[in-house]
Amino acid sequence: MATFKQEHKLDTILKKAAEFHGHLGPFLVIGVRMGLIGIRELKAKENDNELRVTAMLEYSVPFSCVIDGIQVATKCTLGNQKLKLIDSPEIAAEFELQQIEKVTVTVNPTTFSRLKNRLLSENVSQEETQKLANMIASLPEEELFTVENK
Repeated sequence: MATFKQEHKLDTILKKAAEFHGHLGPFLVIGVRMGLIGIRELKAKENDNELRVTAMLEYSVPFSCVIDGIQVATKCTLGNQKLKLIDSPEIAAEFELQQIEKVTVTVNPTTFSRLKNRLLSENVSQEETQKLANMIASLPEEELFTVENK
């Protein structure tokens, strides 16, 4: 269960991510949450120079929106070359600290398949997109993701 401090931090980062990305959408929220989990699991400091991320996803909209969420949450970007992309049918990210510790955060395929029709519907209004984003922000972590420490 998230504490008030964690919820406040998530809200703050989601606002920054929406400003950076252009709007708040479900895949952006997934990326932010993945980034925060990776940082937490590795006990990385904010803006840690040794943190590296490999995002594995389909490189097309809306899936690629996950990338912006990860970038905002971790400060690992394509530009500073701390973020790499691998084309993949799943949505996952591997976080690595000092080439020693690794954690992989994967979107739970069962949960994703339940949400997929709503997330990928062509006629989703901006209001519905916002509702979906807020729902994903509030889903329990263990329902939305699997986390594997290596």
